[in-house]
Amino acid sequence: MKHALLTCLCSVLICHFSLAQPFRPATHKQGIGIQFYKNIEFLGFTFFMGYLGPQYEHDTVPMPHGAKKQDWFAYDFALYHKYRSFTANPDLAIIARFAEQHEGSSLGHLLIHLEEFPRAAIKNNTDAQFLQPFLQGKKDTAIARKEVVQFIEACNRFYIAVNFDAYFRESTRFYEQALKEIRSVLPEARLVTTMEKFYRQQFHRYMLIPSLTIPAGMGFGVNYTTAGKTTIINLFGPFALQRLADTVTLNMGFADEDHIRELSTHEFGHSFSNPAVARIPQQLIKETAHIFDPVKEAMENQGYNNWRSCVFEYFVRAGEVVVARKLGKREAAEQLQKQYIEDRKFVYLPLVIEELEKYDRDPTLSYQQMVINTMERLKTQH
Repeated sequence: MKHALLTCLCSVLICHFSLAQPFRPATHKQGIGIQFYKNIEFLGFTFFMGYLGPQYEHDTVPMPHGAKKQDWFAYDFALYHKYRSFTANPDLAIIARFAEQHEGSSLGHLLIHLEEFPRAAIKNNTDAQFLQPFLQGKKDTAIARKEVVQFIEACNRFYIAVNFDAYFRESTRFYEQALKEIRSVLPEARLVTTMEKFYRQQFHRYMLIPSLTIPAGMGFGVNYTTAGKTTIINLFGPFALQRLADTVTLNMGFADEDHIRELSTHEFGHSFSNPAVARIPQQLIKETAHIFDPVKEAMENQGYNNWRSCVFEYFVRAGEVVVARKLGKREAAEQLQKQYIEDRKFVYLPLVIEELEKYDRDPTLSYQQMVINTMERLKTQH
């Protein structure tokens, strides 16, 4: 899942994990909702078991925030040690390999629409939008589709092998605690209205899909359209160190108001900005590609292996800063901008922010034209 869901918790209500899948959107907009999804929880579990766990088990090199990987991924490592007798299962190898080869947003998009494991299946009438990301660039789409089917079938078998239903029965308190933490820092309702006003666009529904098993620090933007109504999703794992041993001090790593607001702005922002960025003429991408070279290594270390993928990130991250300012979070906005420039090496961010602010002040300037104007300015950077 390139560096790189349990029951419907409509708004913030918990329903004892009576799992409901596939996802059925509400018939009207309800602000920001929260859901856990069974299939996403199983995906995170298998990805860590088959890919990250073996890599990080003996890795003692501190991460940027100072914690060891065993501490940063505490919940996943607890599951890894509990179920490690299954690490040689051939179905786990199939699942982990497929997950590593594809974007987390594409996997999430697919899995929230399937029936829950172990009864998931691709049906002939499955909407093509769920499969399309796995078929792109493949010469033989029949083979690519077969790979998706093999992945799902492996998930079904492995789910039964590890008796993952027992995991859900035993983990209620962890999910209740995670929900409690998220409720305590749920982004204020005006985040959505501010983003809609800024981007001059609206969506039908906005969802947070947290996950205890998606590795800490990972997040994905997912969206889908049904009957002409689009729901956009922020799918994310924990983003702080967890404390699991003591039920009194239990902490699942979600209680950070600034982080959940910034992460929601980021992942929601992809749905707002990506369509315009995707329409940038290829010639403009080529004419600005020279500015990727000075930061290539830093970008590749974050999973952005080409200039085009960085362009998408620039507009989303610049949007985060501007939206934070519009929410009155000026100190947080400046800290975020500094982090992106100094730590993440998005060194052209001030230019993009400047163009976004021009767009914000000028109601006659479209977001699409602002994107083109920004790219024209980036041509002159060195």
